[in-house]
Amino acid sequence: MIIAKDREKQRLRLAVILSSALHLLLLVTAILLFRGPLNPHIVAAGEGQGGGQGNVIEVGVIAASQLGFAAPRAVSLLGEEAGGVNNVLVETRRPAPEAEAEVLPSATSKPKKPAERATLTDRPTANQTEQLYSQRPLRGRSANTNVEVGRSFGSPVPAMSGGVGIGGSSGLGTGTGGVPGGSEYGRRIQMILSRNYNPPALPEARDTHHVIIQLRIARDGRILSLVGGRVAPNYIKQASRYDLINRAAERAILASNPLPPFPPGFLLGASEATAEVWFRYPK
Repeated sequence: MIIAKDREKQRLRLAVILSSALHLLLLVTAILLFRGPLNPHIVAAGEGQGGGQGNVIEVGVIAASQLGFAAPRAVSLLGEEAGGVNNVLVETRRPAPEAEAEVLPSATSKPKKPAERATLTDRPTANQTEQLYSQRPLRGRSANTNVEVGRSFGSPVPAMSGGVGIGGSSGLGTGTGGVPGGSEYGRRIQMILSRNYNPPALPEARDTHHVIIQLRIARDGRILSLVGGRVAPNYIKQASRYDLINRAAERAILASNPLPPFPPGFLLGASEATAEVWFRYPK
């Protein structure tokens, strides 16, 4: 009886040893087989012969590289990371200027120097040639001697339509912008003011007269230059010596109040705008 039990224990011990050896062998085999990268394959299915009729399809195995699949690549991160692809500044290459024709320099010619106070830039600049200018238009044999020399940015008199023009005007504060005369909104208020501007005929006023009034316009179209039903004196930049012409310009502003509100996207961030309005006589 004791001998039978000893033999049974030996068989169990041998079975455990064989099982452990077999599992170890399988583990080593798996490690050796899968230690390298696998060659991915894709099972591709498509219509077989006969256009797939009769539930017949053709199945094949194809490598992933043959389908044009690209291997995954690292993508650069956004931000201030050094060497990132997204941090590279890209600029348009400027065309090289053509070489000018070689000309022999004159013995008396001197190289032209830039102005002492000029600031060089590669951006377009406005024409700022020094010209004679006056607050009032000068005519032949004019007695006006208040003429100065300074920078001029073009004609001081804006383009007129019906005796009214919108000139350039700078803002009065941080929340104010100037109404450009060539903008769509500038042309609208110019048309409204010209329709309401009807000066009387003055036989004694033979010359051309201009009344310049600066308008403060709120975003909803209200004219803020009016105080007590009149144009505040500090907004009258230039008046005519004929009071009837001044009254006609003031009546045109009163009749046009309120103006149309600002269109969408016009002077974003500005609570109001300024417009320099020129009234001409004769209209």
